[in-house]
Amino acid sequence: MTDASADVVCILCGTGGPFRPRGAKDGYGIEECPGCGLVQLVPTPTPETLRALYEEESYFGGEGSGYSQYESQEAEYLATFREDVRRIAEFVPTGRILEVGCGYGYFLKAALDAGYDAYGVDLSPSAVKFADERYPGRVFCGLVEEVPEIQAEKYDIIFASHLIEHVTDPAAFLNTARELLNPGGLIVMVTPNIGSLLSRVSGSRWVSFKIPEHVSYYDPRTITELLRRTSFQTTAIDSAYQYYALPFVMSRVRELLHPASRLIPPFERTRLLRDRRIRVTSGSMRVIATLK
Repeated sequence: MTDASADVVCILCGTGGPFRPRGAKDGYGIEECPGCGLVQLVPTPTPETLRALYEEESYFGGEGSGYSQYESQEAEYLATFREDVRRIAEFVPTGRILEVGCGYGYFLKAALDAGYDAYGVDLSPSAVKFADERYPGRVFCGLVEEVPEIQAEKYDIIFASHLIEHVTDPAAFLNTARELLNPGGLIVMVTPNIGSLLSRVSGSRWVSFKIPEHVSYYDPRTITELLRRTSFQTTAIDSAYQYYALPFVMSRVRELLHPASRLIPPFERTRLLRDRRIRVTSGSMRVIATLK
């Protein structure tokens, strides 16, 4: 238990600390709520701290926090998001989509190519500038509740990939999403699953322990409870997969296995394999829910 654990409040159910320790990293405790089982950082980073992080120009091109190699991995992200779009189409084959946390607009391209009327919003000014140059009039900067152009419309689908784990008030986010959806609307979220096999095997080296930006870690039970509390009905929970170049995957495997990984020859750098793209799991889940 950290010194801050006694004062912490669960961001899902409101239960007060102390929480059950699950680990620690980079000055934060990773602890489990005894009431609902949600795992979250202790202390909880402030929204202001997180917003400053996302607004940094390096967020989509640096190491550590944010995304490394984001622009150079466009083909891999497009392949991943096309898979998400195909899954969405099984529930809502046409309509207007809002992506919250749209980054460079890779999902927007996949959705537009599939015939959806797609829009996006992101906190990163540099990412929005990049996306707006490709899709003018479809991408906005700020929080969802801050953007008049977003608030003035209704949507059939809201898509949020790797976003809910960044949110310090997830119920408020989902309540805002609910107000933006048409009757029968769909919300689709992709988020790390702390109950996944990869999470359990990786321990403190799990790739999704990105501190402090990931403030909470859900599993199928806790994400379903969050949706229930905000008037959504969970329809499906799938394992989420991502496409990556083989050298990128192997770099992550080597980090996980260090120092034993020094014994593994760098076969992925050979001409035959260095451009190979593979579909892998990062221990995440895709959650699909409808308005009650």
